[in-house]
Amino acid sequence: MERLACIGIGSNAIRLLIARREGERLCALRRERRGTRLFAGLVNGALTQQSIQSSVEAVGELAALARADGARELFIFATSAVRDAANGEEFTALAEDVSGARVEIVTGEEEAVLSYLGASEGGSCGVIDIGGGSTEFTLGEGARILGAKSLQMGAVRMTAELPILSEEDYVQTLERCGRIIRRDAKELLAMSPRAQWVGVGGTMTTLGAMQRGIPLFDAETCEGMTITLEEVARWGMTLAGMTMERRRHVAGLMPHRADIIPSGVAILEAAMRCFDVEVLRLSAHGNMDGYLKRRFGLA
Repeated sequence: MERLACIGIGSNAIRLLIARREGERLCALRRERRGTRLFAGLVNGALTQQSIQSSVEAVGELAALARADGARELFIFATSAVRDAANGEEFTALAEDVSGARVEIVTGEEEAVLSYLGASEGGSCGVIDIGGGSTEFTLGEGARILGAKSLQMGAVRMTAELPILSEEDYVQTLERCGRIIRRDAKELLAMSPRAQWVGVGGTMTTLGAMQRGIPLFDAETCEGMTITLEEVARWGMTLAGMTMERRRHVAGLMPHRADIIPSGVAILEAAMRCFDVEVLRLSAHGNMDGYLKRRFGLA
């Protein structure tokens, strides 16, 4: 059965998904990740040459893996960091050269919808996707999208504005995120509550791994877990009160996320409070799953 591949150029990592269609579902065959922190290289509105080079190299490596694995076609899309960069077209041209595939820059709202298609299991659902540069919110009924919004509020972006090194820093970031959500997502907040909520992105899978106290070698191990608002808030204050060195030794927290995870948790806590979410289901599936679902005619 034919395989398709998708590379997502995110603000924190470059990811690869190779999948095939099995009946009416998407079957993931391989997932790979290369952490490049592209958004951290966005300086004065443009990506630095160093950040471009490291991320373009990751794209080339993953494209080669996809073809070696027998993918019939390769799709590539870029999100917040490339969207925001004045030299985004320079980046995409280089990425296209090394990959041999066209790079599509998706809008924030398109990114939100793709995450919903990738993570929702139907019914009345809301999806929160926390990335490095932005956070997406989508509300839907089954396959019908009721509203989608992308906010300039990601774990790397918020950490760059205020590194969380104390409980006071955490509270300040939490309050700022709440203000951003209430200001920029008014239309979604005014809609009727969703019966279920799903969380997507590295913050979610990291929280799942920390809850279980297990190494996060495979994000799928956290698929379907639930976490409460109380647990999210407790993790936020606990991590904020730790030194960076102590965070690096927390079971389930990959050391390279030690600096940005409190900001991701603050975004999530603010979102859950604003949308009155008491329990969140964690998902390892997101915008790349949604992208390939569309390509296979499953969404």
